[in-house]
Amino acid sequence: GQTGSGKTFTMMGPANTPEMAGVNRRAVHDLFRICKERGEEYDYSMTLSMLEIYNENVFDLLSGHHAETLKIAQSADGGTYVDGLIKRDVLTPDDVTRALEEADKNRSVAATKMNSHSSRSHLVLQLIVKGHNKITGVTSQGKLSLVDLAGSERVAKSEASGQRLVEAAAINKSLTNLGLIFAALAAGQKHVPYRNSKLTYLLQDSLGGDAKACMFINCSPAESNLSETRSTLNFGQGISKIELGPIKRNVGKK
Repeated sequence: GQTGSGKTFTMMGPANTPEMAGVNRRAVHDLFRICKERGEEYDYSMTLSMLEIYNENVFDLLSGHHAETLKIAQSADGGTYVDGLIKRDVLTPDDVTRALEEADKNRSVAATKMNSHSSRSHLVLQLIVKGHNKITGVTSQGKLSLVDLAGSERVAKSEASGQRLVEAAAINKSLTNLGLIFAALAAGQKHVPYRNSKLTYLLQDSLGGDAKACMFINCSPAESNLSETRSTLNFGQGISKIELGPIKRNVGKK
């Protein structure tokens, strides 16, 4: 969705308002609830990381604002990870909430003509969950990536200039590359250009293979944004037809 259409509100929600919690907090609460329900059979551990992709650079939001540029690497099993990214153990939903608040303070935001609190980066919350079956001794692992994308923007409307213009160009380019990824997946192409941007490279193992993905489409109700709204809806209609591979359990002996 375009800038100012409510993506951050959808994912984060307002602070200190539980009944209006965003997708991030709701997903985390459900995850902890499921782990608790399976407590008699499984032991679970969970680690959290938070980062932003700003002007095609990756920054750890739990180590301070733009403390160091990090690199994305590929693991032996084909997954992706960020080298040097802080992984924080979390035991309760409140641990995650505190991390979200900390990361939000370090995220890059700025005012534009269309949005007084515009996200100038893509925010990625990653949770790694490991489960050990007490009966069989089998361990399993999964990764949940929750992403708050920066919004596409037309410079003529946002009146971005200087550094804001540079940010807008980087945002639009990465979102275009994300669209190319979806187009390649929809067409069943053998080569999917994940490495064309940091965002798609990082999310490679979340957008393809045996992963499952859900995307929210945010639209502005303003008549002046009709063109962008139509474009967003067409994008959503296109990606809704994409079929990823069957679910596969990542298991192994402890």
